[in-house]
Amino acid sequence: MSEKMKAAVLHGPYNLVIENVDKPKVKADEVLVKVRATGICGTDIETYHGKYPVKYPIIMGHEAAGEVVQVGENVKKVNVGDKVVIDPIFHCGKCYLCLMGKRNLCVNGGLLGRDVGSGAYAEYTVLPENYVFKISDNISYEEASVIQLLTTVYHGQKRLRIMPNTSVAILGQGAAGLLHTQLAKLSGGKPIIVTARSNWKLELAKKYGADITINSAVEDPVKAILENTNGRGADIVIEAVGSPETFKQAIDAVRPGGTILSFGVLTEQLNELNLFPLYFKELQILGSRASTSDDYEPCIRLVAERAIDVKPLITHTFGLEKVKEAFELIEKHPGKVLRAVVKL
Repeated sequence: MSEKMKAAVLHGPYNLVIENVDKPKVKADEVLVKVRATGICGTDIETYHGKYPVKYPIIMGHEAAGEVVQVGENVKKVNVGDKVVIDPIFHCGKCYLCLMGKRNLCVNGGLLGRDVGSGAYAEYTVLPENYVFKISDNISYEEASVIQLLTTVYHGQKRLRIMPNTSVAILGQGAAGLLHTQLAKLSGGKPIIVTARSNWKLELAKKYGADITINSAVEDPVKAILENTNGRGADIVIEAVGSPETFKQAIDAVRPGGTILSFGVLTEQLNELNLFPLYFKELQILGSRASTSDDYEPCIRLVAERAIDVKPLITHTFGLEKVKEAFELIEKHPGKVLRAVVKL
């Protein structure tokens, strides 16, 4: 008879139920992780709403950390008792994109808890050993659950290569935007200009190193960015919201010859976007999707050394039994939540 575990199982849009399910079995190259903390990501919310084509029933959750409790016979890199964070971006290692080093774009891969495998809104999850990374004891499980998000920010900023005294404008100060603020500051960006619609987020951005904060609910962010860059515009603009409005602002706020990082997940059609500035200002627009395994060790070090502070981003915590309540809170009050974490 199979051992059982508790899990939050999604049977269809909005139909999330706590159930006893079979505990996953461990293959020779896999590790069993006792999940201790899992962050709730925008992707999980979209999946909960039924906006992704998934095969029900599924167990979501991919921003997770936990303890290794069992290892397969061929596992060499981790041991029982290790604290780990998981990399949920699965790849085949054989397609042309994987061979180019772009494993995050693998044509055969997918996201744990959505496209492949069983996710981390459960007491246990199982993964190949190459998808877990050891963390130090001074990182709490709750903090570690934010590391996967940090890797996506780190991955995006690697594409930008921010140099000292580069002016950087970051549109949006949600959890990802606030991580962008910290990382851009570490890279020597100056001034760091940020926009948000909530004063409490702007106050946190100041603590994270923002030089100039703009409440875009009460003033024109483009005008303010231009005024604070001698009318030129920012060298780099990071769009961290994922809305047509902020994408248009990015084009208007970047200087001629500047670079835009499209980081926020923009799924809406841009019917009225004027592309003439791309030509006239000779702009460079970069996309960024998820992260690769190469991004984990640097991000783990940044958190362990307290160069990046993720703790203030965790605004809400819930037990596994309250995971649906957490989803409903984020849905009703998105502006009040930076990161909600499910603790087990």
